[in-house]
Amino acid sequence: MKVRRREFVRLFTAAPIAMLTAAPAWSADPLPQKGGKLVYMSENIPSLNPLDNESTVGVVTGQVFASLTRLDEKQKPIPYLAKSWEISSDGLSYTFHLQPGAKFHDGKPITSEDVAFSVGVVLKFHRFGKQMFGPVTSVETPDAQTAVFKLSRPHAPVLLSTTMSRFLPIMPKHVYGTQEDFNSNPAHKHPTGSGPFVVSNVKLGSYIILDRFPNYFLNKRPYLDRIVIQIVSDQTAVRVGLQRLEFDLVSGDALRYRAIKSFKSPQLKIERTTSAVGALTTIEFNNRTGPLSHKKVRQAIGHAIDTNFVASTLHDGWTLPGRGPFPIGNPFFNESIKGYEFDLDKANKLLDEAGFPVKADGVRFELKLIYISNEFLDLFVTIPEYVKPSLKKVGIEVVLEPMPGAAAWAVRMQNWDFEMSMALPAAYLDPGIGISRTYVCDNIRHVAYSDTSGFCNKKVDELFHEGVAEPNFDKRKALYDQVQTLLWEEAPMIWVVDLATPLIYNAKLINPPLTGWNQYGPFDEMYWRGGSK
Repeated sequence: MKVRRREFVRLFTAAPIAMLTAAPAWSADPLPQKGGKLVYMSENIPSLNPLDNESTVGVVTGQVFASLTRLDEKQKPIPYLAKSWEISSDGLSYTFHLQPGAKFHDGKPITSEDVAFSVGVVLKFHRFGKQMFGPVTSVETPDAQTAVFKLSRPHAPVLLSTTMSRFLPIMPKHVYGTQEDFNSNPAHKHPTGSGPFVVSNVKLGSYIILDRFPNYFLNKRPYLDRIVIQIVSDQTAVRVGLQRLEFDLVSGDALRYRAIKSFKSPQLKIERTTSAVGALTTIEFNNRTGPLSHKKVRQAIGHAIDTNFVASTLHDGWTLPGRGPFPIGNPFFNESIKGYEFDLDKANKLLDEAGFPVKADGVRFELKLIYISNEFLDLFVTIPEYVKPSLKKVGIEVVLEPMPGAAAWAVRMQNWDFEMSMALPAAYLDPGIGISRTYVCDNIRHVAYSDTSGFCNKKVDELFHEGVAEPNFDKRKALYDQVQTLLWEEAPMIWVVDLATPLIYNAKLINPPLTGWNQYGPFDEMYWRGGSK
């Protein structure tokens, strides 16, 4: 989103010059105008707990809660609730200075005590709080506007972890600090936040209505008066709603990929997003027992899956063939990693070498594949339907086990009750946040999207640990290049496709979230051409 430099400087006059990078540059358009309602189409949103694992909850979290910083269009942190910050030369201290006069939705001031409280909650209850803030030993509060993160060792992901409220929502201690179990707090039914929009009406499963917060700490924003988040799970209803212009903003992952090209109205725009989330669709292996405990078996499965066919034909070009454990758009991606070559002869040879010959019935062994059957259909359903006959060609009988929803799938994963599983792990830009959690030995936990595969390699751990402590980008990249090479060789999972999710939106909408954290970031800079649609 292009915010003119005069406005940006006015908003952050107290920030050091080094912090005054460009605000999100999503389009060059007329001056912002206030007013109007935005209808965002979403799949099911199960709760309003800002730490809920379900990605759809993040859309609400990004509007209701502010983070300390945010990302610009080049994926760099810029001021947000924190007007400025400093990092000590030894990397052991991060000092954030809050916007003066910032208030929560109930009118109470946002203070450094709230920041300290929020960090503590995230460390204890966030599914990868340890990856983000593990070395933070304390948050000092020398005054109401200053929060100082103290670290036991340098940890490069700290700053990036402050750029999204799905990571670190700044929450009122006086509301959420009333009981020990954060996740069961009744305040989640009607959250009190710090972001640009206030929850005004909720009917989970149907809609969530958010209204403009008039005392938002960024002057004159947000521009929209209201956001209506409409819950729609039926594909036909999504298509019809878009054709009738009932929805103003829809993530392309809510539709089948082949349906996207049908929206050719001049009143709609379809653009591929550049996302800091960086997600891969994977087939995760349980590395502990059976055939999948053999590296050559895992590699063979990689060579038996034609990822180019999946991306170009099954997904109509809306995904990219997976090449390795880091998404292609990640700044630390190793260009030398080309993915597993589709080669059935090589797959058969590896399976023979692993000691699993073809039996009289043409089958070497059987593997079960679990997947969520009612979400991300092109990823979680189409791929398993393709994988079953593909692996049959090399003597692996695949038994498909559809799960009725994400909750049922998560139970199987957290109990390690699977052989193969379709998954959608997000990288979250910094390898120390989103990537390492699925591979390091000390994160083998009974939690979905931890290292549920049971993979453990001490050299991989060592490289990841060195990477998060190294402040120099080039040195970090060299370490992560080695990680990617090792993981590609070990194949704890197969990286099938790399997501490049399209966004479908009303052509009159200015500054749709095409970069940064996309729909998980604040909508405070979006507005309608003419003030309403």
